[in-house]
Amino acid sequence: MGNKVTIVSADGHVTPTVPSIIKYFEPVIRRHVDDLIREDVSYIGNRATPARPPRKTLSVFDDRGLVAGGGEFGACDPAIRLEQMDAEGIAGDLLLPGTQVAILPFYNGVNAPWPAEIRAAGARAYHRWLADFIAQGDGRFFGVADPGPCLDMDATIAELEWCAAHGFVAVGPPLNTFDATLPPLYDAYYERFWAACADLGLVLNCHAGWGSDQRPMSEWAPAHKLGDGEETGGHDFEEIHRAMQEKDSPIRMFLQMPRRPMWQLMASGVFDRYPKLKMALTEIRADWVPDTIAHLETKFREMQPPCARTPREYYADNILMVPSCPHRSEVEMRESIGIEQFAFGQDFPHWEGTWPNTKPWLQHAFGDCTESELRAMLGGNTIRFYGMPEAHLDAVADRIGFAVDELLGEHSVSDALLQQMNRRSGYLRSADPVYTDELDRLIEPDLRGASLALAAGD
Repeated sequence: MGNKVTIVSADGHVTPTVPSIIKYFEPVIRRHVDDLIREDVSYIGNRATPARPPRKTLSVFDDRGLVAGGGEFGACDPAIRLEQMDAEGIAGDLLLPGTQVAILPFYNGVNAPWPAEIRAAGARAYHRWLADFIAQGDGRFFGVADPGPCLDMDATIAELEWCAAHGFVAVGPPLNTFDATLPPLYDAYYERFWAACADLGLVLNCHAGWGSDQRPMSEWAPAHKLGDGEETGGHDFEEIHRAMQEKDSPIRMFLQMPRRPMWQLMASGVFDRYPKLKMALTEIRADWVPDTIAHLETKFREMQPPCARTPREYYADNILMVPSCPHRSEVEMRESIGIEQFAFGQDFPHWEGTWPNTKPWLQHAFGDCTESELRAMLGGNTIRFYGMPEAHLDAVADRIGFAVDELLGEHSVSDALLQQMNRRSGYLRSADPVYTDELDRLIEPDLRGASLALAAGD
């Protein structure tokens, strides 16, 4: 442990620009470069593109000029990324795909629909671009791979092995981009995938958007209730925050879907067979955890899925929550969420994230924590969970980080900034309700399916 607080963001984002990714393309996708350029132009120009920082209110949130100076291009330039991390006191960053800077190459949910062969080649190109990006990060960048289509499991495992050898510490679960030809995650079809991840030490990183089918960003706007307000980067966040309180609203269901893999793997005994396998749930909030785990305990007792332990036990041993840009209410719930299961994500460079206001955000959200809680939630849990080099990151933090008393205690954060943080992320919002009947429409078929899958395997 260093003298400064070692902050590791367990949710950062990168995207290659189209010119920078082309050299990594295999012949099968080189003929589609013009199609990707058209997708990129449409994506960048669309008002629904996530997290485009507003320019009209720079004086409120950008007092150091990080946004005005083009800091968001740290999403595709490792040197700029390190500068932004230093400015924000971030020692290490977990790198997930997708930003407002450019479209991803063929394989993601915001791409137009592409055949599996093209999606697989696009993911491989992205991995090789990201490996080179990681190599320029002074040991501070950690990659998250895409699982690919998972239709050829030999090829899938070979790609996991390549990624584990090139700076990647995690991979999205299968069905990251939905494919109706594949079975649910509780099916034995994925057994080799789980075994490989456990053997290679790759964490399953389930980020918001998991399970989405491919469609252009323009088609996402209605489902996300996106607006056109300049101050919020094209998002009507006040409407989104209201919708998060309403049962069965589209945005609630969008965030419910990436929670399913957690109980699907619990119920099907995957964590029993591979106790070293871990899963992080990222950018899908954490205020739902206490009531949901309690409800899972009840449903597992009632339905008796084929697993050896309880949801609460799996949660304590195998799960990490990364709410990203943490809400004040979530930090207040830290003991019921689990201090050892709570991690910080900056969500750079997305507008709902803490950049470029990470220090005041942490001061306001975490100011009444103990030092041990602060160190665990801001970096220690992530380092442990992903097996990151603690000594190296501590040394970086001692150079660029914040002292404990810079974050804990009473610190002045302007009301104008707090309100602006709230508009972009719901920072001041109270915990969202958990509706058990809404949950049961997802949980009950999953628990039945896990039991049927086991019976079919026998």
